[in-house]
Amino acid sequence: MSETAGAEGGDSGGRGESDPVDDFTVDAGASEERGRLKIHGRKKGRLKTREVDWLLDTLPRYQIPKAGDRRELMGLLGADPDSGRLVLEIGFGNGLFLTDLAKRYPGDRFIGIDVFLEGVAGLIRKVEPAGLTNVRISKEPAQSAIVEEIPPTSLDRVIINFPDPWPKKRHHKRRLIQPEFLDCLALGMRQGGLLSLATDWAEYGEWMLEMLEKHPCFANQVGSGCFAPEPEGWIETRFQEKGLAAGRGTHHLLYAKVADPPKR
Repeated sequence: MSETAGAEGGDSGGRGESDPVDDFTVDAGASEERGRLKIHGRKKGRLKTREVDWLLDTLPRYQIPKAGDRRELMGLLGADPDSGRLVLEIGFGNGLFLTDLAKRYPGDRFIGIDVFLEGVAGLIRKVEPAGLTNVRISKEPAQSAIVEEIPPTSLDRVIINFPDPWPKKRHHKRRLIQPEFLDCLALGMRQGGLLSLATDWAEYGEWMLEMLEKHPCFANQVGSGCFAPEPEGWIETRFQEKGLAAGRGTHHLLYAKVADPPKR
């Protein structure tokens, strides 16, 4: 597996048909309190009632099993805890690249987190026909899923590609990459585990670089203050295509967990 490859995060794009189901929608800009953190953004998926019924019937098969530690979790997922890797993608968009990773690395186990239910449905529609059994899904906010559904120090890789940049200054507090969120990631990651990120917003790339360079739990794998090269095996995403068409290049970051988070 290359150091990173993954799916599109942030606003997953795409629109379904009409007749959205109100129980599964939250207006743009809505937020939810999860411990000390908030999430912001859209969870709206324009799924018809029959699609929601299908999702409710299907999603339990993809739930993350409850486990006390990484070894138990990998065993419950049918993987070798010594050779298999546990990979988390936050914001998998349409699920295309998480599906591709699962196909390429059957010995690894993959968890996808996305609050956008149309994206969750899209991922399942790709995974099921492929007969993949190494994918699990959470539709909870990332920080909640990491704390409540994944045992501490379990993750070998975390992938965050094209998270919502929230470009307006007054919205910067809504950005995913914040010190408290990095604390949360560090709690879930194994020592030496890799965190990879990508964005096509230069200012957000500098923001992420600054946040990670200052954080005591992570070390830049390509040199202090440096962006990473495009990873081997990188798959161009729809968000990247849009950014390139608009004249925006892609900025990659690669960090390793080197310490446990401080108590705040």
